[in-house]
Amino acid sequence: MISEQFQKFMATLGIDLNSTLEAAGVHKIVWQEQLELSDSDYWRLMSELDNELSDEMMINFGDITCMQTFMPSFFAALSAQTGLQAVKRLATYKSLVGPVRLVVTTDQERIDVRVEGDNLGIELPRFTVMTEQLLLISLLRVGTGLPIKPVLIGSKYHYGSQLSNVIGSRPQEMNSNSIQFSMTDLKQPFVSANNTMWAFLQPELDRQKLLIQQDKSLLATVQALLLKKVPSGDFSINDVADTLNLSKRTLQRQLSAVGTTFNEEVQAARKVLVMPLIKDRTLSLIEISYLLGYADPESFSRAFKKWFDQSPLAYRKQMIMA
Repeated sequence: MISEQFQKFMATLGIDLNSTLEAAGVHKIVWQEQLELSDSDYWRLMSELDNELSDEMMINFGDITCMQTFMPSFFAALSAQTGLQAVKRLATYKSLVGPVRLVVTTDQERIDVRVEGDNLGIELPRFTVMTEQLLLISLLRVGTGLPIKPVLIGSKYHYGSQLSNVIGSRPQEMNSNSIQFSMTDLKQPFVSANNTMWAFLQPELDRQKLLIQQDKSLLATVQALLLKKVPSGDFSINDVADTLNLSKRTLQRQLSAVGTTFNEEVQAARKVLVMPLIKDRTLSLIEISYLLGYADPESFSRAFKKWFDQSPLAYRKQMIMA
């Protein structure tokens, strides 16, 4: 979800969100008060921001004093009593911001936070990793009023001098991503602690989180049905709606409410199904296209190239050579 306020914030940074969405292949109307994005659209937007933004602009996105106005979950974290409580609170409500998770592990000396996508197979863009790590640093510094630095920070991406200067410690290169803080720093009291504000925010945050869980349950059900129905050929919206005991219009409305469409979900199911089929050398590309419900091989080839930036024939040749 992209609020109208957040759209204005992006404009102050010189970002033409309409052009960015178009470049990302996300065709939405930006003047809406709240712009609902499907998970796939969200990641396309993050990847495009990764291409467009300088490190200096990323630092603005990683400043919690800028972001708390648009993200109630950040404001709730700043209302915590300590850094440890703030990080755990932010992780609890991270799904309200987008399909991102903060995986938090602790021991007696340190806390470790890893950024993941809701879909574990997704490769996080540099923009996502950098801004999430910067937000955690900013959260602790603003909350405590102290110049807290991570005891370890790293990812597979290059940080550059500007980001390293803000972080205050030397980033490491690693296959995954990680940011760690000492438990001593995490137990420092927050000068921004506000129990009254937290009591006000928590019921609404819990309500929104429940709605997201319900939305994801609907999408998971639709995807499970499509994974079964696409190979059989009976996967029209009427077929799926009948199975769910819904009218076609109700299913369309419920999918629209969570920022997706039936056609987008069909494409997502096809993308999941295509890999085991393309690896089966006994199947021709024509057979695969029909198994996935395409009217002709050309339509399948166009879709495959959109998903994987190469034709199915080129992918097969590459697979054979490997």
